[in-house]
Amino acid sequence: MTVAIVKTTNPADVRRAVDLLGGMEKYVSKGESVIVKPNICIGKPSSSGAVTDPLIVAEICMMVSECGAEPAVAESPIYPISSKRAFEHAGYGGFEEEYGFPLIDLYSCESIRVRVPDGVAARNLVISKPVLECDKIISVPVMKTHMQTVVTLSMKNLKGVLPGRSKHMTHLVGLDDAIVDLNTIIKPVLSIADGIIGMEGGFGPTNGTPVEIGVIVAGDNVVETDSACVQIMGANPWDVAHIRLASERGLGSIRGYDVVGESIEGVRTEFDVPVSTEMTRGIWNWFLRMVTRFANPMARLRGKDVIVLDGDIGRPIINLKLCSGCRLCSGACPVGALTFRDNEPVIDDDECIRCFCCAEVCSEGAISKETA
Repeated sequence: MTVAIVKTTNPADVRRAVDLLGGMEKYVSKGESVIVKPNICIGKPSSSGAVTDPLIVAEICMMVSECGAEPAVAESPIYPISSKRAFEHAGYGGFEEEYGFPLIDLYSCESIRVRVPDGVAARNLVISKPVLECDKIISVPVMKTHMQTVVTLSMKNLKGVLPGRSKHMTHLVGLDDAIVDLNTIIKPVLSIADGIIGMEGGFGPTNGTPVEIGVIVAGDNVVETDSACVQIMGANPWDVAHIRLASERGLGSIRGYDVVGESIEGVRTEFDVPVSTEMTRGIWNWFLRMVTRFANPMARLRGKDVIVLDGDIGRPIINLKLCSGCRLCSGACPVGALTFRDNEPVIDDDECIRCFCCAEVCSEGAISKETA
């Protein structure tokens, strides 16, 4: 397996990265349907580091089309953000008209419950039908940090194929293992990371600090591509639970792959990367095992079960001065722990499961993580 690294600030240079791997024709064939899956998690421009640059996505679609295949861009943002609003504010509003390639809102599509044969956390996943019906998928994430999983790259980017509240279920059963479970059934033929402008800091993946990395990273294996990206971000892929778990389950190697183009050391950027300690993960995983063992997750979503969370894993806090009162955070909470009283957001600590979906959906950066 090979990872290609191109140092650039030009989105069109994604073609150079793919050419270093052998060209798009190595991965897609004439007549195939190909879904290009960017990260459009929220309605912010690519200059924020939160979403994939639409120019990179358009160039990838052009390369796929040149091979005689039929590309389509597909995504669903963080629930309950409007797909239309997210696409427009992220620069994808006129994508189909400008480039001629379909933009599919996975929220509006039929979904299918799929069995995960080797699932550790998720035995079944609800996946949008177009993703299951396409011949090939290309994952196109942004290189950015994440307050719950340290980073979000190609592997976690696939979470966007889970529509609506089904995204929340991964938090209830164990997020890192669920990410790996998803990657055992949805396997991108290519992973192409937009590292021209990424995001750093503990407020990622939506409200972190933009950082100019100036790279595009492409690979034919998600684990190896993500591992290279983490090293470029100045961190150790062994410290990212879902990458390590995927390697342990045989989905790819953290070390030992070939690198072409620039070296990792030559483009390394010292990111402000959130720390996810083994103790924190241990407490979190213990809690999630208790949820899946003693509580029906669907009943939990309806608020019928109350489970007290112990352990120093941090809690969401709200800066009322930044809050716009949009109430998306309340709609995003999978267990109803965040409500509004007298037009102000309030979190019930006993109900809160520390999934931080509220922080991800907040476009104002009003919700952050506080160590308890």
